[in-house]
Amino acid sequence: MNPRLVATVWVLVTLDCALIGYRLAMGRTARLDKRRYHQIASARGALLGQAPLAAVTALGVLVVVRGGEEVATEFNSAMSRFIAAGGAYAGLILVASAMCSLRSVRVRTVASVVIFGPLTLLRPAVVILTVAFAVGRHPTPGLALVGLTVVIPGVCLEMVLDRRIARRLVLHADGHTH
Repeated sequence: MNPRLVATVWVLVTLDCALIGYRLAMGRTARLDKRRYHQIASARGALLGQAPLAAVTALGVLVVVRGGEEVATEFNSAMSRFIAAGGAYAGLILVASAMCSLRSVRVRTVASVVIFGPLTLLRPAVVILTVAFAVGRHPTPGLALVGLTVVIPGVCLEMVLDRRIARRLVLHADGHTH
């Protein structure tokens, strides 16, 4: 298993988790300049995504170790395809994030409404299609299992966080301790 590919996938998924925290914080306060608030929410989202990411990575390593060189080659190819597909989505999100860090309320609003809105709505489909693209060429049982363990938290994490911790994210980012 190629460590650079694993690290790149880890960074992409961590970025996605950070942006889940950011998206959950969007629109939950009337303050116009919410950059610090969004930074805290993004850091919390990235941190919360580390446990499922570590579990999926450990499962992938276990499957590769048990499967040998051929399975490692298949995983490397799948990770490369995952990076290609997921990287395109991440690039769009990074552009929107950069726009949201600017002082201009208009630019931040446009980024939020025009980019984050549709991409947030499409995120579950992007996760499923990215994993399907990565795994689909050679869906060995081990690769399919790891792909499934990526899809489930990948699709559900934002919904779970939104219901369970969004209130806490908001309160902590606003400086409340309740």
